[in-house]
Amino acid sequence: MKSDVETLFKTTKPSLLDVIGREAAVPTHTRASRQIPFSRNFVILLIGGVALALIAGGTAWWFLAPATTSPGKTQKLIPPSPLFATESSRTITADIRDRAAFISLMRDAARETEREGTAARIVLKVKDGGEERFGTLSDIFGLYGIAPPEWFLSEIQSHPMLFFWYGAGGPRFGFAAEVRDSDRVFSQMLTWESSLFIDARPFLFDETPGAIVTPFEDRTYRNIDWRFLKLSQTEDLGIGYTVFPVGNILIFTTAKGEMETVINRLFDAR
Repeated sequence: MKSDVETLFKTTKPSLLDVIGREAAVPTHTRASRQIPFSRNFVILLIGGVALALIAGGTAWWFLAPATTSPGKTQKLIPPSPLFATESSRTITADIRDRAAFISLMRDAARETEREGTAARIVLKVKDGGEERFGTLSDIFGLYGIAPPEWFLSEIQSHPMLFFWYGAGGPRFGFAAEVRDSDRVFSQMLTWESSLFIDARPFLFDETPGAIVTPFEDRTYRNIDWRFLKLSQTEDLGIGYTVFPVGNILIFTTAKGEMETVINRLFDAR
């Protein structure tokens, strides 16, 4: 239907005031109806824009949000980084309450044979109630029934690295861990020497020490001072310890060759 304004233009040449007057005479609801298509299109465009923004935001969140562990799924444990290189590695899982099973697993690991001069890392996982975690030095000493001096465990500040070194006389156990104060630990280890052989006896496994002829004595290798208690006149067997200055790493071994190997590899790891 044509408006009065259109008719006016066809029949005469109206002035601007005539056009305005005619348009003003149109009922309000008629003028509003002419604006509806514009308003409807605007609303449709607005809704469409909001929808696209929501879709884009949801897609970005899906790809960028950090992954979470689904209920019922156990997050995979990542072993602590080794302090030095080894030729092989094996994992032992034991219940913190089952001492006999732990000792049996460690004995089995001690019976493994490898090429002479090599080392194998032992990664210990413990089941503690409903939790599975990596074993601490406190766990290991507790499972072996070893009671270290009160100061000892408080100085340890990392998970221990357990390992076997394979010499001519068979596998020899050892561990390494970062400590807080190297000078304090070394001086306190000197005071522990009087009972260290008895306390550390489980770390010798099936080896039978000979008569102890000499006490702990000073040794030096590559300018690293360390202490050693020789336990055999025919085999490389004994108790040795030192604190490697770079990284403040306490090293405990049960053979002379083992200590020298670990020192070499810690130098290589620098």
